[in-house]
Amino acid sequence: MKTSYLFPTAFCKIGWSLFIPSLLFGLCYLFISDNAIDIGGTKTFALFDGLTETSLFCITDNTSWTDEFIIILLTISLLFIGFSREEDEDECIANIRMNSIVWAIMVNSIILIVGTLLIFGLPYFNFMAIHMFSLMLLFIIKYKTAVYLFRRNNSIQESILQE
Repeated sequence: MKTSYLFPTAFCKIGWSLFIPSLLFGLCYLFISDNAIDIGGTKTFALFDGLTETSLFCITDNTSWTDEFIIILLTISLLFIGFSREEDEDECIANIRMNSIVWAIMVNSIILIVGTLLIFGLPYFNFMAIHMFSLMLLFIIKYKTAVYLFRRNNSIQESILQE
């Protein structure tokens, strides 16, 4: 089956090597650090800046690039992990991938609704920061688990047939 939207197989390893450190760095930045690990900032172009009077298409002070850096690294790593071609990509794997993404969207929507109803104030901001990545994380967990179980069941069936 031709799946042109998938990255080559090697990108999965690149994704995992980016994901682990960027996740740890992001969690430290979100929960532990009080701007102790900031990457220096500069003036930058902003499409929208809610902190100034001229909020559309303006130049603004970005005091730290850390949050942007973490978000970009996490997004790229999760895309590489979730959308790298399997070595034996076929229609069954594509079906597992589709079912996993539908399941992840449904579960993620429920989490968003429950979080919106039960979390308020600044903790809601932290919830939304984590929620940005929860769809991809849920998809990867569901997909990798389903592929593992599929392959394990196939290998058990093959060993039974060989006996």
